[in-house]
Amino acid sequence: MTRQDRVVRAIEFKNPDRAPVWALGPKIGLSDILTYDLSLSDPNNPKLSEWGFPRLRRRAGGWTTPDQPTLETWQRADGFSLPRLDFTRRFGRMGEARKVCGDRYRLARFGLSGFSVYAALRGKKLAAEDYLRDPDRFTELMLRIMDFESSMFEFIKRVGFDGVEFTDNWRLTPKSNMTLSLWRVMMKPLYQRQIELARRYNLHVWFTLSMEDAEFYPDLIQLGANVLRVEHPGQVEPAQFGRNLYGKVCLATRLDELYDPNDLKGSIEDIRASYDCFRSLFGGFIATVGASATPETLRGIYEIAQTLAGGI
Repeated sequence: MTRQDRVVRAIEFKNPDRAPVWALGPKIGLSDILTYDLSLSDPNNPKLSEWGFPRLRRRAGGWTTPDQPTLETWQRADGFSLPRLDFTRRFGRMGEARKVCGDRYRLARFGLSGFSVYAALRGKKLAAEDYLRDPDRFTELMLRIMDFESSMFEFIKRVGFDGVEFTDNWRLTPKSNMTLSLWRVMMKPLYQRQIELARRYNLHVWFTLSMEDAEFYPDLIQLGANVLRVEHPGQVEPAQFGRNLYGKVCLATRLDELYDPNDLKGSIEDIRASYDCFRSLFGGFIATVGASATPETLRGIYEIAQTLAGGI
């Protein structure tokens, strides 16, 4: 079984020989998955995204949404030009990626996508008001953003990727007014359109969301999302989460956050609970480890994995 086969079988609940491992960051040697960032910087200013907002990285890796607006007025939004697709520059690292890819599953990733890009352009405060005050203007700008992303799908598939990952965040603040019912009216039709197009090109659809957005997971599954990434499993109540999602979608789950070398008994219990919750007998589970995980943490997780029925 190749590493690509293993990941595909886990996603499609077809009984891989073991759960795949996704090592984030530079630990590619451990990983069954190779990731490729689709986002670009401004060609004239590497500190800016190609969209024009500041490129801000989290400490743990990945891009984050800036607070200050780039398009602070609708007049500026009306005159805003979309980035160039520029496939030559965007996929200029493909030769290097192919050298290390081997038989791995290939995942193309948007650093930020959808509403996260919208919020980066309009600023978090305006973004949280636009869909209530100016729903037509909101939908118009969202469609421009999502159509730009979707226009890459054919090329993404043509150069050999198996899946595409969206990184989004619908509840930008703890006091967000984005309810599930409002999301279904304002957002769901937009994401349905995008997911259906990705699936039409036989791309698996992955989503990375904050745990504040877990309420939306069942709707994403209904729309055809294949993999949901659980970045902070310690924030999840396994029994409730499992009842909603068990056997319905593949979950890529961070295990290094559950490992404490000073509490091995607790680590075993937490990893076992997540594994039992997020996995079915026929797949549905991808074990992920963060870029900051130490060799000691990886060894500890491996040793715990050997104690679980069937192993990870």
